[in-house]
This record gives sequence, structure tokens and C-alpha cells, in this order.
Amino acid sequence: MKLACLYCGKSFAGGGINRFKQHLVGVKGEVEPCCKVPADIRHQMIQNIQAISEKKKRTKEMGEDYNPFSARHKEHEEQVYYRQLGEDDDIQEISPSSNKSTGNTRGKNIEGEKEKQLETIRNYFMPRTTPGAQPTIKSLLQNKEAVEKCDLAVAKWMIDACVPFNAVNSKYYQCMIDAIASMGPGYKAPNFYSVHGYLLTKNVDEVKKYVESFRATWKKIGCTIMADGWTDQCRRILINFLVYYPRGTVFLKSVDASDTSKTADMLYKLFKEIVMSVGFENMVHVVTDNAANYVAADKKLEQDFPTLFWSPCAAHCLNLIMQDIGKLVSVKNTVAHAAGITKYIYNHCYPLYLMRKFTGGKEIIRPAPTRFATNFIALQSILGHKDALRAMVTSREWTTSAYAKDSKGKKLTDDVLNSLFWNECATIVKLTEPLIRVFRIVDSDDRPSMGYLYHAMHQARNEMIKRFRRRKIVVEPYLRIVDSR
Repeated sequence: MKLACLYCGKSFAGGGINRFKQHLVGVKGEVEPCCKVPADIRHQMIQNIQAISEKKKRTKEMGEDYNPFSARHKEHEEQVYYRQLGEDDDIQEISPSSNKSTGNTRGKNIEGEKEKQLETIRNYFMPRTTPGAQPTIKSLLQNKEAVEKCDLAVAKWMIDACVPFNAVNSKYYQCMIDAIASMGPGYKAPNFYSVHGYLLTKNVDEVKKYVESFRATWKKIGCTIMADGWTDQCRRILINFLVYYPRGTVFLKSVDASDTSKTADMLYKLFKEIVMSVGFENMVHVVTDNAANYVAADKKLEQDFPTLFWSPCAAHCLNLIMQDIGKLVSVKNTVAHAAGITKYIYNHCYPLYLMRKFTGGKEIIRPAPTRFATNFIALQSILGHKDALRAMVTSREWTTSAYAKDSKGKKLTDDVLNSLFWNECATIVKLTEPLIRVFRIVDSDDRPSMGYLYHAMHQARNEMIKRFRRRKIVVEPYLRIVDSR
């Protein structure tokens, strides 16, 4: 069977219909892509190929379910086996009842002696609920219904109390479960007044003692003071002070600076108070924002304490780089163009429905860590959905709708089909992508990133030069901003 493409005229002697679909989609490495296929046809072919691959995957999974030698079948047999063992283990011993008072007294004495013997035996064994202890036979052979019942009780409490699901990732979560299990049935949990009163005070005292135990380490190897200024939902200006040393980061205190202006003199007095409380002989480094008032305050601090060194926050420096890049005329116009597309789509119900239909339920804008990086993350996202947006504005559903005949709808169609905008968007994304990657490394909470920062910045700068080796005029403004910061 011989197939011919109606758009570009290329003919295929073999490979079947699947190879022809790959030609329309433009799968690299398989077949030469079609350069004249419309965006909506390409989008339909992509959805068709994805649907076929998902159907094959489901067929394979169903075959594994019916295969008696598959891993799923073996796992099901093991579950049935352990469930039967659990049912056999649920046998309870029923003591014979007696109406005679002497029999009851003797039974109580025997039970008391047995309890004393058990208490004596328990002294020689590790508690079953401590981490790493040997589990009981009953807990190993416990049927799945009992375990699921317990899990449902925990989940129901979390849902009813609106406890965030990521609370189970706390390192104290399993400790709490073990402590409750060790108390046995009948344990009465602390009430509201105990938790927010005595128990809260007890925990605060423990944390204070824990922080005080670090001062000896600060005296031995030194520490770094970090100042983080931010504004809360009530528009209060707060400055958090943290102490960093090799064992970790400790929150020191938070200062409300709403009632005063954050001048260099005010910040200098505040920093000096923190330095004296920690001990200037224990400090070697101060990290703050790169704002002018912070820089001036830290210069005064270095004059009073010659052993201190100041450096700006790396994440804040990258923020300022992104802010300066955003002020370039070409970047500003491209961001405004993209903002016009996203604002129109998200402010109208039917265009939003169509956009989600053509993108497969995905959004074209995503939140970013800071307001300066948000614009460049949005450009990356909208560029990734270029074909879907073009397919949307050229589809029959859009062209026959009332929105397409409106002046704003016509402007949206022109903006999406504007090839100059997409070329400029691709250029900006290529230039800022290495910097966004560095930003994610610096802003990560998983591990300290200073050991990777300088190498990452050099690598990002070289990557920007490499991508525009033949167009040095385009990359030069970006490099000047990076070098100045």
C-alpha cells in the first residue's frame, strides 16, 4: 500500500498508517516531519497516538491480571494466605463462669498472680512499640481488614479536623502512633486545654533548652547570622533572624519593624543587638538582602566588628537579575503580549474551556517562587503550549463561536498566530532558562546549595553564550546584567 501526504506531497512506500501519523506529528528520528501540516491536524494526530498507546498499556495490564504466573496473581495468593492465618489467630479463650463467691475470689487471685508474672517477664524484653523492636506474631499475621480499619480511623480524623495530608511526613508522626499503641486500649488523649496550655509550654521549654545546647558548638566552630525580611498578610514588616552552623539552621527571633522606617541606622542597631546576644566572638558571617539600606548597615557592622564578614543573599541577587532582565524593552513587550493572551483566556469561560480541551487539561500559567521569576516561568509554559493554542484559534469550535467575532477575540487570534511573538518568546526562554535552573538550585530546601552556586552560575553563563554563538548581539545585554549583579 502506498500513501501520499496531501500537505507536502511526500509519498510512503511502506511503514503503514502509524508511520504516516508520525510524519504528520513530526516525531524526530522516525520519519521526515511534515512542514506544511496545519496546527489543528497535528494536535489531533498527537491525541490519536497517545490514545492508542494508553489502550495498549491497559490491554497489557489486563493480560497480567488474567495470567496465573504474573506477579499480581502471586501477590493476590499471598494476601489470601495471610488473611487465613489472621483469621485462625483471632481465637479467644473464654473462661467458664461460676456463681460461687469463693470461685470468683480464687479466679481473681490467679489473675493477679498471672499479671505479676507478666510484669516480671516484661522487664526482660524490649517494648513492642519502640522503633526496631521485634514485632509480635499477631501483628505480622494481622489480616488486611484490621489494618485498613485502623488506617481509615486515622484518615477520618485528619479529614474531619482539616489536618494537611503532608502532616504524615513529620518525623514525630510515627513516634506518636507508637506511643499511643504502647498505652493500649482505653487511653484518653489530651483535651484542648491541655494541648494549648501545659503541653505547649512544656514543648516551648524543651525547644529553648535544645537551642541553648548549641551555643557551645557556636563557640567552637563559629556560626552565620541570616536576616530574612518579609511582609505578612496583615501588611506587617517582619525580620526573621536565623543562626546557621554545620549541624543545621536554628530560628533565633522575629522582629516587627512596622512602626519604624527601615533605615541603615535602624538596621545597624538591630543587627548589633543580635550580634551581642549571640556573641560577636562566636560569629564569622552575616547574610542579608542586597538592598541599599542593608548593605550600608552591614558595612557599619563590619567596622565595629572586624572579624565579621558580610555577603548578600544569593536568591535575592538572582531576583534582582530577573528584575533587570524584565526591564529590557524586548522582554517587556513580549511579557505584555503573553499576559494579554493569558488574561483574555482566563477571564472568559468558553475560551478557558477550549484551552483546557486542547492542552489536555493543563494550564498555560504556573506559579513561581518570586514575582520576578513568574514572568519567565509563564513564558516557558506558554511556549510549551504553542501548538495547542494555535490549534485552538484555528479550530471550527473557536471560529464559529461568538467570541471569535468580537474585537477582543480577533485580537487574541492575531496574537496567538503572530510568528514574531513566538520567535521572541523562544529567544527569551533560551536565554533565561539556565538562570531559572540556578534559581531552583539556590531556592531549594533539600540541601545547602552554596557549594554548587559558583559552578552553576559559570555554567549558566557559558550556556547562554553557547546557545547564541552566532548572535552575540542578542545575548550581550543579558550578560552585562549578570556581570553587574
